[in-house]
Amino acid sequence: MEVKLPLAAALLATAAVSLDPGGQLENFERRTLDARARHHAAPTSFTERIVILDITEESIERLRPLYGRWPWPRSLHGEVAEYLAADGAAAIGFDLLFAEPVMRREVDAADWEALAALAGSADLAEVRGELRRRIDALQPGLGDREFVASVAKGGNVFQAAVFAPGEGAADRAAAAIRPAVPVAALSGTAVRGQAILPFAELAQASRGIGHINALPDADGTYRRFAPLLWWNERQAAHPALGLAIAAHVKGVPLAAIRRQAAGLAVGDAVLPLAADDSAWIRYQGGTLLRQADGSETYQSFYRHIPYEQVLASKDLLAAGQAAPLARGAFRDRIVLVSAQAAGLSDLRATPFSPVTPGIELHANIIDSLLAGRFLRAPGAAASFLLTLAGCLAVALLALKLRLRLGVPLALATSGGFAGGVWSLYGQGWTLPLVKPLAAMALTFGGVLLARAVTAEREKRWLRTAFGHYLAPSVLEEVLRAPDKLRLGGERRRMTVLFSDVAGFTTFSEKLPPEEVSALLNSYLDQMTACVAQSGGTLDKFVGDAVMAEWNAPLAQPDHAARACETALLMLEKVSLHRTAWQAAGGELDIRIGINTGEMVVGNMGSHQVFDYTVIGNEVNTASRLEPLNKAFGTRIIVAGATRGEAEAQRPGHFAFRTLGRVSPKGRAEPLAIFELAGWREKLDEATRARLAAFEDAMQRYLARRFAEALPLFRRILEQQPQDGPAAVFAALCEDHLAHPPPADWNGVFVQTEK
Repeated sequence: MEVKLPLAAALLATAAVSLDPGGQLENFERRTLDARARHHAAPTSFTERIVILDITEESIERLRPLYGRWPWPRSLHGEVAEYLAADGAAAIGFDLLFAEPVMRREVDAADWEALAALAGSADLAEVRGELRRRIDALQPGLGDREFVASVAKGGNVFQAAVFAPGEGAADRAAAAIRPAVPVAALSGTAVRGQAILPFAELAQASRGIGHINALPDADGTYRRFAPLLWWNERQAAHPALGLAIAAHVKGVPLAAIRRQAAGLAVGDAVLPLAADDSAWIRYQGGTLLRQADGSETYQSFYRHIPYEQVLASKDLLAAGQAAPLARGAFRDRIVLVSAQAAGLSDLRATPFSPVTPGIELHANIIDSLLAGRFLRAPGAAASFLLTLAGCLAVALLALKLRLRLGVPLALATSGGFAGGVWSLYGQGWTLPLVKPLAAMALTFGGVLLARAVTAEREKRWLRTAFGHYLAPSVLEEVLRAPDKLRLGGERRRMTVLFSDVAGFTTFSEKLPPEEVSALLNSYLDQMTACVAQSGGTLDKFVGDAVMAEWNAPLAQPDHAARACETALLMLEKVSLHRTAWQAAGGELDIRIGINTGEMVVGNMGSHQVFDYTVIGNEVNTASRLEPLNKAFGTRIIVAGATRGEAEAQRPGHFAFRTLGRVSPKGRAEPLAIFELAGWREKLDEATRARLAAFEDAMQRYLARRFAEALPLFRRILEQQPQDGPAAVFAALCEDHLAHPPPADWNGVFVQTEK
């Protein structure tokens, strides 16, 4: 069992979570990956170099007077690309598809010249813009030619392409793509089918083309991308748009990209690849902002600039005027152009938001490649061994340690594992978290179950061996810790209760023993239930007397309050049980004494016969308090220590009445005592007022102001003639007035009877 059980449990649990029927663990794993991505997101030194130009609904509306409805003339994009390149942009990427030349009908030169003259003579800008758009639509290839010329002039413009799986070839498009990563350098699965590529002239004029295919996980969230896609029977591998732009900025030709054992080498950066040649997207360009209404919105770390602002700045700077964007604003910047308007936007689910603009994925890929910050995941074998190691650790804890220590340590081990996995994400590792934790929980539970089965066998033997002469409470403790069978005890602060039936001896002499036994057994059943209800330990019965204690063998920090609650429950049970005693010709009433203090608890006796009990001076004191009820006319008397701790443990729960100080028989030091008068919330207003008046009278009595205290005690007796303490102290006041006490009188009541 020492070796086989932990190993078997660890292997079975690891295998079980690896199967993951239903995929629930994998779904949860993805959520933790998203949480890790959000937590560790932080800008890099390249983040501020990436700028996104947004074509929004507002952009389209503002430019409508000048360029008409969307789509705008492609010459406009050419103007922007040429301006950005002239302003020093390091690279420009269009996340827009220009798949076909604009289809236009032919017109003769005379028609075109007439429209041009009309446009030049129009005064309103809106009219001129609309006419210009219509002229461009009629003139064959004008917008495309201007766009291509601007792209070629810039020399650093990249276009987007989409590879769509399916049957068929696209020879025209394949011929337009250049350059491609050498086939010999790479491995992967070929992508066959049609592609959406820039029209041939634009493809030839561009610096490069990158695919914008994405790889959503099963839950639709984009966490990975394909750095390369194969085309045309694996004759060429085409990079992702982000990879193509990053390689250009790093000065690495696509032909120089190589597949290595560690991943895809792009200059001095090595992008880790999975078995399927995909790569993780290291999101580092955004965060979640909590709004006033409690919702969260995605906030990009990358600078977003409205498209129209670039156009305005271009024209204003050309006219020598101040512009929103100063000259050189795009120097060394990587500029990405994307449409964000409704119906045009490419929204993707990411770890940050279910509606993240797709351009953010490309920005993060570029950022990661330039900064050399990547994510890598261990292989299946490494993940299995990692999970197995964690399972073995908790299995040993479950096997070797007690539950109260093993569970916290197992939780700490699991927490440490989770914390380590969480932290290592920041170092670029996407280690599995959910499956190892699930396997560790299964392992720990399995070992505990095996231990429980073994322990149950041992308990059955112990019950058979010791159950006939050990008290049930002691036996349960022995079953948890058999070493407690040794003789001896431990010192512990506890509360002990003694109760006794008033006048039982006289009453029992009037009845046959059988009837007395039946009444007594019924009564003791009720008292036992009260003790059990509060979690106390029933120590023993001595005739009609009951002895019980709290805070052993189990720790009970509120032991004083539990004892007080038990005493009040006992009185309630006695009230319900009194009818049977009256029918037998007697009255059932009990007196209770409770004390709290340091006691010795444990097995007391010989090696052959012993009992689990408490001993000590504080126990003796409790036994002396019980008969004091007879002297004071009360039913429950508690020591000052019990009252203080019970009040602290259940503030405002109990009603106590001061009875002064007594010198119990056998105790040298005086002891403050109180009557437990009941549950505070159950007392009526008259009783509360009477108790308050009694406290006032007691303060006067203890201050030797007997003449003032006496009428107060008498008034209480007028209200409640059966008030025992009021009668006792009224008599004491009368005695002290007739025979004044000595000067050193301290108000201590001396107990003369046990």
